[in-house]
Amino acid sequence: MAEKKKEQKPQPIQTQVPGKVISMDDYRCHAEGCKSKSTKAGFCDEHFSWFKAGLITKEGAKAQDFEKKYYQYLASHKKAA
Repeated sequence: MAEKKKEQKPQPIQTQVPGKVISMDDYRCHAEGCKSKSTKAGFCDEHFSWFKAGLITKEGAKAQDFEKKYYQYLASHKKAA
C-alpha cells in the first residue's frame, strides 16, 4: 500500500544581513561634524586640505594647537588668492 507523502516546501534560506550591509559612515568625511562625502583619504576636499596643513588628525579631531595653525592656514591661503 503506497502512502502518498506530502511534498514539503523548501524552507527559505535565512542570511545574515549585517555582513552584507555597508555603513554609510565609511563614505563620510572623518572630520568632526562634517556630513560631506569623502573624496581623498577619508576627507572631503576642504578637510583634506586642513589635514595636509595639520589642522586635524587622521581620525578627524582638531589638533591641540588648532587656532594657531588655523590663522597660519588662513594667512597662507589669503596670499595665494
